[in-house]
Amino acid sequence: MVRMLSSALKVLSIVVLSVVVAGGSVWFFNYWQDRARSEEIGRPVTLEVTQEDDTGTVAEKLTDAELVQYRSYFETRMRFSGVELRPGVYTLRMGMSVPDIIDVITVADTSSPDENTEAAAEITQSFQVTFIEGQRIEEYARVLQEAGMLDSAAEYIATANDVEGFRGNYSFLESVPSGGSLEGFLFPDTYTVGENATPADVIGLQLSNFEAQFTPEMIAQAEARGMSIYEVVTLASIVEREAAIPEERPQIAAVYLNRLEAGMPLQADPTLQYVVGTEQEWWPVLDTALLEQAKGSEFNTYDLQGLPPAPIANPGFASLQAVLQPAEVDYLYFVTAGDDTGRHVFSTTYEEHLQNTCIEHPEYEECGGSGQRPTASPFAGFTSWAREVAA
Repeated sequence: MVRMLSSALKVLSIVVLSVVVAGGSVWFFNYWQDRARSEEIGRPVTLEVTQEDDTGTVAEKLTDAELVQYRSYFETRMRFSGVELRPGVYTLRMGMSVPDIIDVITVADTSSPDENTEAAAEITQSFQVTFIEGQRIEEYARVLQEAGMLDSAAEYIATANDVEGFRGNYSFLESVPSGGSLEGFLFPDTYTVGENATPADVIGLQLSNFEAQFTPEMIAQAEARGMSIYEVVTLASIVEREAAIPEERPQIAAVYLNRLEAGMPLQADPTLQYVVGTEQEWWPVLDTALLEQAKGSEFNTYDLQGLPPAPIANPGFASLQAVLQPAEVDYLYFVTAGDDTGRHVFSTTYEEHLQNTCIEHPEYEECGGSGQRPTASPFAGFTSWAREVAA
């Protein structure tokens, strides 16, 4: 009798110990996962689950993306969760717990084979959106709205104007002034996002892409030039709007950098367009009325010296690189060529600039023709300031 009681106690002890160990293991993994979260916490990551995927392949994708530390833990949780993978594209976030990830990418398992088949065949909708270089926040919002991701463009605009909501996760935002926006840092590219993605998720993907593109070497180059990342992005946004010919970006960047060094106004038309742009036309052709409207604006680079207070658009990698690696030229002026190619003719002196202007546009009244100079062309206005400098 004593022997039987002793054996029963041993079995009970083993069972209790097993339960404690199992429970402790689950607690440990959840606790460790919370403690091990890095500065990456909260960043969005896109995960695709295909019809061919099983628990093992998804576990591998999750570990490769560093969303899960141990694939075996994910597989074990899946095994006891009573759910089935649901094919689709999902936007997950760094730091999500394994149970939370499982909740997002699965559907409840059922006892009916027909229902299982139907659930497995149901694929969540994904969105592929392309953001173009040189566009502004409002244009990106419209892209998302037209893709069916947003009911209102205002959702994305409001989130992109809340720099404080992202500053803590991205060190390159440190130089953005308080009250600023994310204009300039929303990296243009093609993104695939899940139907569960929010405007903050999309912006997080754009910011993470910017961080990947703006390398430590580029940060060092900016520091060597005495420029903050914010200043580089601001000038690159102007270069992006001016450059119709990709190969001209380094030359255009050089003109602006040379002007800044000489204490000359940038006289960049895109900054005026940014001020007067509306939902009907974000980058309008400037005329007398619009120029009058832009007077007094802190973005008016004809009236004020130095960079505008913020980026005017979202530049691509080539324009960022052009600011950091400009052409080694002494150019201070450029004028649009008269052949409708979008190219520019560059010059070092104001006299050369006048000569180039009349060669390219002999129809202008000041060049002996009868036509009026278009108001909106780079350095088009023969300003009194320019005459004084030339003298």
